[in-house]
Amino acid sequence: MTSRFSVLWVFWSRVVIAATVAYGCGHPGADGYRPALLDKPLQSFYQDINAAARDGKKVLATLDETRCMSYLKGYVAQMEAQLRSTD
Repeated sequence: MTSRFSVLWVFWSRVVIAATVAYGCGHPGADGYRPALLDKPLQSFYQDINAAARDGKKVLATLDETRCMSYLKGYVAQMEAQLRSTD
């Protein structure tokens, strides 16, 4: 089991490092260092990652708000039921 974990750890470490390097190469400051062939794909990757991060914050905030509202609705329904039962 430990061997499998170490193999997966090495694999995902390499994937993260490769993605980080690709992201860094897409930064506008790396314009002079990128090969012309990879210029558009790396810039696109960089912009897509930034858009996903920006939109991800909005999605997480919406999910959190929805979760809070569901808790609140449950609490309000429980309170209404208690008030009705006392009448």
